[in-house]
Amino acid sequence: MLLIQEIDLTWHKKERGGQYAQARRQFPQAYPLDGLPARAGAAVHHLSFYQKGDGFVEASQDIRPSLERFLPQIGFTREQTQREIQQRLSLTKRNRLRLFSSIEDLNLTNLSVQPAPEGCSISFFYDEHRSGMPYRRGRNQDYQNSSSPLYHKDCLNETAFILRPGQYGRIIWNERRTDYDNRTWYYQLHISNLFHTSLGQEITKDIFLAAQPDFEYKQIAVLY
Repeated sequence: MLLIQEIDLTWHKKERGGQYAQARRQFPQAYPLDGLPARAGAAVHHLSFYQKGDGFVEASQDIRPSLERFLPQIGFTREQTQREIQQRLSLTKRNRLRLFSSIEDLNLTNLSVQPAPEGCSISFFYDEHRSGMPYRRGRNQDYQNSSSPLYHKDCLNETAFILRPGQYGRIIWNERRTDYDNRTWYYQLHISNLFHTSLGQEITKDIFLAAQPDFEYKQIAVLY
């Protein structure tokens, strides 16, 4: 089973440098699982955070104050507001852990997971349809592969590492994006922890905290 933990951290222009950048250096790179996944080909545990000054707020914690401000403005009563908040929180929690029958069913931004004789081959590529700036260029290992969606593409696409059963890898990358509403820039750090569990291995909630990764791959760019 391939167990994946996706962690996203978002911040805005006022938190770009100085003490706020220093705070980001202390941001945890792994978290406990919300629950223990049933056996499957792959499982993805997704967590999103926002930087608020020197601190970090998990996305579900930001739902309540935002909706408590917004919903009454469009006519929700106090009871309706609280009911809507609980429904949103429940939906967010349910969607944080997703199961897949095989690794071929995964559809991850900037990451490709393929079976390999030794285990799972993990590649990092620039996903032009879902990624922000900067555009990543470099060696494209599928440039001559006519069956690949990256055929003849001028983009970075390379193997980050191969995970054998029992091994743990981490991929870290960042990007700058543009808000659809006000066109201002915002910034994101992405951390993907990947654990290829061995046959019969016990999965615990702290599986990503109990050990250091065997491999680490980074694509950290200067974000203007």
